[in-house]
Amino acid sequence: MRRAAMAGTAALIMATGAWAPAVAAPVGFSVHIVAHTSFETESSDFESNIPGCTTGTVENAENVAAHFTPWGGVFVGDKVFTCTGGDAGFVISLRARFGEGGSTGSWTVASGSGDLEGLKGSGSLVGIPISDTALDDVYTGTVR
Repeated sequence: MRRAAMAGTAALIMATGAWAPAVAAPVGFSVHIVAHTSFETESSDFESNIPGCTTGTVENAENVAAHFTPWGGVFVGDKVFTCTGGDAGFVISLRARFGEGGSTGSWTVASGSGDLEGLKGSGSLVGIPISDTALDDVYTGTVR
């Protein structure tokens, strides 16, 4: 009897829509950012596939710490991306290891501004050396 009552209650809840699945998270998309990082300048250019922010400049924030070790080093801090036109941008918190062969790491979006306000996302980073003083930081992941 109790089992029948529970089944009836569940059927009533499902029929009235009171028992609905959780609200889906906003749909994300794969992101690809290439920052042409120069160790000789304060800011570098970047390209991305983020709508409304396909080009711009990137700089280290004030909270950056680079620790050097015998095998390379560790970078921890924020990167500030400003989209061309300056009306939008985003900040990525980055943790990376680096050495002679480049760098690897992980990132999360710390904040967005302008049309990118509320931007969320995360992914991985691979730094590819292109000279003694520059590398291409390739950020891949998902944003929403």
